[in-house]
Amino acid sequence: MTVPREYVGLWRREGIWRSDGSSDTTTLVLWFQSARWHIDSRGFAGTTVVEGARCEWHPKIAFPALGPGIDAGIMRFEGADKVEEIGVDGSYRELWVRIDAGPVRAQRLERDDGALAWLMTGAGWIAWTHGHPGDMAQFSIARGEAAALPPAAGSGWHLSATDD
Repeated sequence: MTVPREYVGLWRREGIWRSDGSSDTTTLVLWFQSARWHIDSRGFAGTTVVEGARCEWHPKIAFPALGPGIDAGIMRFEGADKVEEIGVDGSYRELWVRIDAGPVRAQRLERDDGALAWLMTGAGWIAWTHGHPGDMAQFSIARGEAAALPPAAGSGWHLSATDD
C-alpha cells in the first residue's frame, strides 16, 4: 500500500501546539516521506498508512520508544506544500511545510543481528536511520546527490525492500 502523492517529500515542522497549552516553534523537526515509509528526525522510522484524511505512522524503530497509543493525525492540506495535522485524540496540532516535493527513493535494509534501517534520497539530500526494534535509533541527514550509507552505519546490511 502506498500513500497519496501529496504526502511524498521532505517536510519541516513549523510548530506544534498542545492541548495542555504548551507549544514549540523553534525545534527543527524533519519528516521524510516516501511512497510507503517515513523517517522522522526525532528518531523513528517505519510504515505510513493513509485512509482518507487519517494518517498513521507505524514505527518499526524508535528512540525513545513510543507509547502504546496509535500515532495518528487528521491531515488537512492547505495547498500543495502545507499541511495541518491534528492528533486523533485532540492532544496536539502541528503545521508542516514541504521543502522538497520529490521524487523520493527509499530502501529498507536489514542486518542478521535484527537491526533495521531506512535510506531515503531526494533532490540534494540523503536521510538514514537505523537501529534495533525497542533500542536506540540513529538518524543522520546529508546533502548531496549520491546515495551512500554513512560510515557510522557499520556493515552487513542487505536490501529487504524498495519503493521503486
